[in-house]
Amino acid sequence: MKANPSQDSVRTTLNKLVGVRLGPYLSYNPVSRTQVWQWCSAMGDRNPLFLDDDYRATTEFSGTAVVAPPAMMQMWTMRDINMKYCEGSTEDEPFQIIYALEDLGYVGNVAVSYEITFHHYLVDGDQAHHYKEVASISDLKQTTLGDGYFFTDREQYFDQSGALFAEALVTYFQFRPRTSGDHTQPAPVTRENFPRAGAAIAPADSYSPTVATVGQALPGLTIPITHELIVGGAIATQDFTPVHHNVEAARAAGAKDIFMSILTTTGLSARYLSDWAGPESRLRRLKLRLLAQNCPGDTMIFSGLVNEVMHGERGVEIAIGFQGDNSLGQHVVGEAVLGVPE
Repeated sequence: MKANPSQDSVRTTLNKLVGVRLGPYLSYNPVSRTQVWQWCSAMGDRNPLFLDDDYRATTEFSGTAVVAPPAMMQMWTMRDINMKYCEGSTEDEPFQIIYALEDLGYVGNVAVSYEITFHHYLVDGDQAHHYKEVASISDLKQTTLGDGYFFTDREQYFDQSGALFAEALVTYFQFRPRTSGDHTQPAPVTRENFPRAGAAIAPADSYSPTVATVGQALPGLTIPITHELIVGGAIATQDFTPVHHNVEAARAAGAKDIFMSILTTTGLSARYLSDWAGPESRLRRLKLRLLAQNCPGDTMIFSGLVNEVMHGERGVEIAIGFQGDNSLGQHVVGEAVLGVPE
């Protein structure tokens, strides 16, 4: 490791990694009922499109054994629990930029934002693969976590026929953690100091057609943040990064405890939206920005607002702004577009 490298030399090292397309990274398994069930179980998602054969037979997916939640997009081609990619994948190291920054002393990593466009849903038997490249790297930034660099990955996901089913821009912050002995637990969340927002979401067997108007508030959804949710979400999303299940690894990265992965937050956000919009809705776009970490012992409360109702070639689309708050502030702030029946 080079001692105190100049910013010019750091920039030269990082620039060599921008725009280099890596892949393909293959999936171990095709879309299956078991993995969809595991995902829905972890996320608390009871959408009958994903879980009910009789309901699915009444949709455009009639004749298919299962439909995968669109937010599972990234899960299919993740590494296994031994941190190995599926045999036949490229030997290109996908995290070259992280390792390069770690060698320079920037050992902490957190996901910052996730912007996804969904082109079509996967069904049973589909098998995914993806390519990625570093789209951009910031100059050195100073934050409360420490000094470091923001970088954005561009990812493209294809099915077995080569059809693009989703694409994403994922931004991370790689940093030198600030030294701190403060690993206190968050204050207990109670009805008195953090009241529940809105009414409970209707269960999946009592959806009603969505009637959306601009300015309409979505009902709130309260989600206790537990070790089980964080670890179960990591397993369901195939994200075995140690900070999501190992306390010491999380503390070494500057956190006070294990914390929720961006893929779990994505799954919970998609569930919140479809719980409101109903099983006839189709998620078209999802954009998330991550802020305060979700750690065990806290509670997250989702809320949302209809920003726009659009009529076009693809039918009716609803633009929604939403957020998930915990005792530390905003965990996630997002925007979504949902297609709904006329």
